[in-house]
Amino acid sequence: MLNEELKNKLVEIACEQYKASVDFKKDRMAEIEKNYEFYNGRKIKVPRGRSAIPLPTLSGFVDTLMSKIDDPPNLKYSYVDLADLKLAQKTTAAFQIDSHPNKANYPLKDRWEKKLAIFSGRGTAKIYSESDPKYKHYYEVVDYQDLMTEPAGGGNLEEHLFKGQDNIFRTKTQLFNNARNGLYDSAAVRLLLQRIKDKDYKKNEEIYENKKSRWEKLGLKLTDNLYLGQPIYKFIEWVMEYEGDWYYLLFDIITKVAVRCQLLEEVFESKLSPWVSWATHEDPFIFWSKAPCDDVRPVADAIDILFNQAIDNRNKKNFGMRAYDPDIFPNPEELEWRPDGLVLSTPKGKQISQGIYEFQVGEVAGTIDLVALMKGYLARETGVTPEAQGAADAEKQKVGIYFGNLQQIADRLGLYNKSYREAWLAKGLRYAWGLKEHLNEPMLVKMIGEAGVEWDELTRGETKKSPDLDLEITGGQAEVAANESKAAKRERALDRLLKTKLFSFLNQNWVLQEILRGGQFEESDIKLAMSKENTNLELLSEASQSIQQILAGKKPKLNKGADTSFIQKIIDYATDNEVKMDVYMALMNYAKAHLKIAMQNMARKAWLITKMRPAPEEGRSELNITENMRVPEPRPGEPAGVPGAKATALLQGKGVEV
Repeated sequence: MLNEELKNKLVEIACEQYKASVDFKKDRMAEIEKNYEFYNGRKIKVPRGRSAIPLPTLSGFVDTLMSKIDDPPNLKYSYVDLADLKLAQKTTAAFQIDSHPNKANYPLKDRWEKKLAIFSGRGTAKIYSESDPKYKHYYEVVDYQDLMTEPAGGGNLEEHLFKGQDNIFRTKTQLFNNARNGLYDSAAVRLLLQRIKDKDYKKNEEIYENKKSRWEKLGLKLTDNLYLGQPIYKFIEWVMEYEGDWYYLLFDIITKVAVRCQLLEEVFESKLSPWVSWATHEDPFIFWSKAPCDDVRPVADAIDILFNQAIDNRNKKNFGMRAYDPDIFPNPEELEWRPDGLVLSTPKGKQISQGIYEFQVGEVAGTIDLVALMKGYLARETGVTPEAQGAADAEKQKVGIYFGNLQQIADRLGLYNKSYREAWLAKGLRYAWGLKEHLNEPMLVKMIGEAGVEWDELTRGETKKSPDLDLEITGGQAEVAANESKAAKRERALDRLLKTKLFSFLNQNWVLQEILRGGQFEESDIKLAMSKENTNLELLSEASQSIQQILAGKKPKLNKGADTSFIQKIIDYATDNEVKMDVYMALMNYAKAHLKIAMQNMARKAWLITKMRPAPEEGRSELNITENMRVPEPRPGEPAGVPGAKATALLQGKGVEV
């Protein structure tokens, strides 16, 4: 534990750093809020009688751009040493489980992060895991208003000497529970609650008020969170360097009380902060660089002006001003239009046409052409073209032009994705560290093996090397679009080879896999199609369930459907993982108890296959299996008792008497 003097010193410094960060980015935050105003349909201030219609120019740009980058990439762990091949496969499979929509929901959070980046130029996530009471992984999107950085830290958040996140809320119950389990400092929690007045604590803070303004522009009103039915408190989460060491703090800036203050490595063994940030427009010296919306907003503003001027001009022409001669029309109110109206006229020697004069309003020509020109320029400079928005001409839908358009869009969006992809590598590294630190029980993972989908377990002992694995980032809609043309060329080349004599020189398995991939079959289906064995996934899952019961000290029932793969699964777990000797023997004895069941099931299966097999050709012998399920004689070098011999040999090889 840190001494009180050092804690107080760190909190004082962190409060000053926080204020410096807020002041530094204040003007930039105001500019970003203007982007939101345009997106949500701003209220244009004009003199009375003028048109004030906001057009959805910027919102159309944002929604189209989002539609082209809304797919998350694929994260794959790869081995450095061949001995880590299985670990890399298991870690990748574990990430697929934890990133699923039912878990941390990476697809949804990734879309939210990208949308914030389009407005602000920055996408930021918080990646961490926990193990109290059980392992759980988290991916949280961080609002740009909440992210605090070192003003002169530069474009890479990792190099900032301090960073943090505002608006971290905890209820009173959470504070007490975390103090009770030792996560928070109990004395600090008591001191904090003594100094805070619940009702005026949060709503009067400037930072919180700035955050509320975005909701209020949509007509949403926020109170002081009394609807939760319990007191709630706002904290700042902070990571800072001080005299060569890195520290983690969770503190309240008003009372200057830190409920948590530790060395960073005690909170995150990796010594990495949980925040990962990327830029749409990278700048080596400026963290809060410009956003895509910053380029579009001036054009959207100009289009609104042109459009409303054209509306005003049309109103002037339709409802223009006129002058009248009172000698000819003594009662001007009668000049207002009404059905079958009569107007008193006293020409007094003048022409009645001389009594009214209409002021002429000139045409505002070229508005449509000018707006079209501006939209075309915007499309060229941003990459969001009419074709990307689904408005391509029918003639442009030819395959070559279509692929060309996708390639151009993918290339333009790729400029944004360089920083984004590197951020995903940082997220993958933090995920691997989270497994190493917090995976406190084996995780059942699904992998693609030689026989298709296979189930295995990732254990805590294995995850010790997970952070050392290499990482690969692939996929995303832009990359898929860019590869469509390449896939079409491969398909044409393969088709030409199949029609020539050169086909005989090709690897037949490779050709089959390429054909299946061209048909967009999943890799698991391709592996299953290429395999000559029939893997029973349900049976392997039942074996894993039995293993879990044995690890929990229970005695599972015998599985009447067991075969050699069921026994193999249990033996592999016992030998490949570090378990106590009593657990090892329990697993082996449970596997041994299934020998007779496996022999009967395998023999029955072989008998059924024999009955369904066509009669053998002359000179060939049939399998010697009868209704009594007698097994055939062993082949040379094969152990006696086939098909149970495989399981028997496995057990004997592990030192179990059979």
